[in-house]
Amino acid sequence: MKKTHGIIGLLVIILLVLIGYAVFQSLNAQHKTATNSSTASGKTATVFFHGYGSSRNAEKSMAQYLVDQGYSNRRVNVTVKDNDQVEMGRLIQKEDKNPLILVQFDNNKNQDFTKTAAWVQTIMTNLKKQGIDQVNVVGHSMGNMAIAYYLMATADGKGDSFPVVKKQIDLAGTYNGLMSTEPESDSPLKDDGQPVNQSAYYKRLLPLREYYQKHQVQVLNIYGNSQGSGNNDTTVYNNSSKSLKYLVQSPSTYEEKLITGADGQHSKLHENKEVDAAMLAFLKK
Repeated sequence: MKKTHGIIGLLVIILLVLIGYAVFQSLNAQHKTATNSSTASGKTATVFFHGYGSSRNAEKSMAQYLVDQGYSNRRVNVTVKDNDQVEMGRLIQKEDKNPLILVQFDNNKNQDFTKTAAWVQTIMTNLKKQGIDQVNVVGHSMGNMAIAYYLMATADGKGDSFPVVKKQIDLAGTYNGLMSTEPESDSPLKDDGQPVNQSAYYKRLLPLREYYQKHQVQVLNIYGNSQGSGNNDTTVYNNSSKSLKYLVQSPSTYEEKLITGADGQHSKLHENKEVDAAMLAFLKK
């Protein structure tokens, strides 16, 4: 009888040891997973948006400059197809340093900015799932509307679903409209940047003020004057671009940079080395 009890006791001890070992292995695996996840996350990406009728080709020169200067070591193409599907050229890897996301809208003449905002939300959700916790955004011309409508659409929540927008760089912004379509786009500006005459285009952007009040975004507004006393870049009046100032509210911050001369022309801004240098300095500060 004593021998039987001894065998049972030994089996119980062995069972307890096995259970303890299994629990230890499980906790150790969870710790490793958490560590690996932490290593994979926390990245900052810079996302580029092209303008009306354009493509990611408009973004390549700026992105290459950032690679050449050592700011980043990876460019990733993202395409929004005509059927609204978003395709990433590759997934973000652990070794990617400040990845540069070059977005192309195949439907590149879409002016339904609510739809554009939905596209951008899908892109940002994908980036978040791949460990991107923060983004900088760069827009040229109508690409700035992709940014603006995305910000307005995400002003009130879903913060855990999207990366935090840290910095915003706008080139040739069309905030109070285009020279060819909005007569008010050359309106004088008040000291705070508010247009005296606001276009319908601009009024739809007024909710941006709320976004900037609820978030801390550093904004750099770059605009070109290739026409001298004409105060425009051949496509956008400077006052239309500068009216962004009124929309950016504290605690967000605003600064602007004027590019003059022939290389300040609308489509040359994204190929301009002065713009490249200003962009790099702003991203690094």
